[in-house]
Amino acid sequence: MLDNLLYANSKNLALFLERIMDFVAKNGDKIVGEVSFSSVPGELTSDLLTSTTRGQISSSRNVPGDLKFVRVSELGKRLHDKGLCIDGSGETMIALLKENSASSSDAGAE
Repeated sequence: MLDNLLYANSKNLALFLERIMDFVAKNGDKIVGEVSFSSVPGELTSDLLTSTTRGQISSSRNVPGDLKFVRVSELGKRLHDKGLCIDGSGETMIALLKENSASSSDAGAE
């Protein structure tokens, strides 16, 4: 699991990384004390927290327009529908969608 996590992070494989984080979030009770996370980069802490929180949030509490908890596959679909590049991390995809939404609303205001 740890090798896959580090590999997905190093190759910027957002969907694979999300799946691993989901696995860690669901199986935390089996992983704690068995796996050393000392070699895991600190920036993955946010991804793990997102995955854990996503599992706790019901769809009724999810705020429309809040992209933080949208799954990578859904982000990719939204980017594809807008004709934008799908490659990159979840954060990159979110930034691109927000940038595109801002430029679309600016163009509509003119």
